[in-house]
Amino acid sequence: MNKENVYIFDGLSKEEISYFILMSETQFFKKWDAIIKEWEVSNNKAYIIEKGSVEVSKEWERIAQLEAWDIFGEIALIMNEPRTATVKALEDLEVLTLLKDDFIMLYQKSGQYQEIKDKILERIKNNFYGIKE
Repeated sequence: MNKENVYIFDGLSKEEISYFILMSETQFFKKWDAIIKEWEVSNNKAYIIEKGSVEVSKEWERIAQLEAWDIFGEIALIMNEPRTATVKALEDLEVLTLLKDDFIMLYQKSGQYQEIKDKILERIKNNFYGIKE
């Protein structure tokens, strides 16, 4: 799996994906660092794991483990809501940090903003709230 397989890049050209990656920042976290804390005010960032893995928990219950090329925190790219889960590094971690303003600019330019917004909302509902339509 690679960056082209990250679901928020569906429908974008390789050039648009490369531009998005170029605009992102690489960040490093140590094992057990909390990258996101549930109910914390959003920092308008999402993260794509390049190396390592994370544990996602909600109300202190583990709900997922994410690996390389998984994304987390993406609700912050479309809404100004508190964080819906806590995400901790299970090992030393390298992530690409995506900023909301860059994300919105790229998707509005591509003409696919509403489609990706709907995908993110659907994923959040299914993964974190257990709601199926």
